[in-house]
Amino acid sequence: MLVDVETRRPIDLLPDREADTLAAWLAERPTIEIICRDRAPFFAEGATRGAPQALQVADRWHLWHNLGEAAEKCVYRHRGCLRPTPAQPEEPQEEAEPITSSPWPTGHRFAECTRAKHATIHALLGAGHSKRSRPGSSA
Repeated sequence: MLVDVETRRPIDLLPDREADTLAAWLAERPTIEIICRDRAPFFAEGATRGAPQALQVADRWHLWHNLGEAAEKCVYRHRGCLRPTPAQPEEPQEEAEPITSSPWPTGHRFAECTRAKHATIHALLGAGHSKRSRPGSSA
């Protein structure tokens, strides 16, 4: 499926995923300036042959998807570097800082921001808001 990324509307459906088919489709449209695509080899080859004048860029969804997969693999490989979860004390201490199961050390801006968002979300859920409702809306 070919989509106009400016309007986000489908513009055509190719019969197959072949470089020749894409190249022929693009060759009929010489005004195309930018091709946003995933990294499939047939897209690269077809785009290069069919629209040599066009700039080829990676699409946002695949960039985020690939980044997410790379981050997961990295965290998995380095899971031994993360701090173990602190042991639970036998008796609860008064006014002790809450123990978290987060692998992030305390004092880091990212970790503190994430913890604050987590607490806010759970406070809203506890107050009866649904996951779909927005604070301040009547829904």
